[in-house]
Amino acid sequence: MLQFSDDFSQSYGPPDDFDLTRWTRLGTGRARTKNGYWLMDVLRPPEVAVGGFATSERSFNPGLAGTNGVEITVAGFTHEDDPEELDEPGGMTLVQAWGLTMASWQGQMGGEPDAQKDRGVQLHFDLILPGGLFVYLVRGLLPEDFEKYPKDGYAPGAPQDLSELERRQLHVDAVERGGAFATFDCLPVASRVYRSEQDIQEILGRSTRWGLYLTDDANTLYWTLDGQVMDTFDITGYFSSSPESVREGAFLSVVGVALFQRSTWKMDDLEIYVSP
Repeated sequence: MLQFSDDFSQSYGPPDDFDLTRWTRLGTGRARTKNGYWLMDVLRPPEVAVGGFATSERSFNPGLAGTNGVEITVAGFTHEDDPEELDEPGGMTLVQAWGLTMASWQGQMGGEPDAQKDRGVQLHFDLILPGGLFVYLVRGLLPEDFEKYPKDGYAPGAPQDLSELERRQLHVDAVERGGAFATFDCLPVASRVYRSEQDIQEILGRSTRWGLYLTDDANTLYWTLDGQVMDTFDITGYFSSSPESVREGAFLSVVGVALFQRSTWKMDDLEIYVSP
């Protein structure tokens, strides 16, 4: 059943033209509603910026029981000026990074207040040119993941003498091999890379509907694109290892990363679904 929705058709006035009773601003996020769309701005201070919005209340089932999911339409992306420096090794530019996070805290993966107790899952994509469009389905890391799964060049415990380019290549190799691997502060359980301009335009050059779902009492994680299930992964034991973190449900966060002076995502029709 539909638990929460926003079609962004109303205007609320400054400082954010947005319903701040239902949403909480994160980082450098600013919001505007225009012609029925949510325009989410993330403004870059001197460094790369992270910003967006989270639901003010936990909007998913207590304990993440049954099925819980969110879908939102991303209708476009624009940015102002050029970045001062490249963000990726090997002469590549991070054009945009965006994601949905269903978690016991408000914010993106890696921002949890207590890494031992907090639990969360995330769907995100990075457009890195000329590298490609990278799409990741991830959950938080557990200590045993480092023994159970391969690691890329950014994972804790990776060799310290690697160059940034070598670390990046190990990450790309892990994505292309498929399967779960440990990196940074999360465990990508499924990932894809789209390299051709035609494939990237097919996904980002039009309105696309992105979905993130947990089912089987938070034991199965999957994501959808335009209603089609893309990747599914069994995460049995992840949430049950810290049931108190989601005892009252979970927050939804919509987050973007800005390398440009202003990065703006145009979005529509956010819906959160839960099983009764």
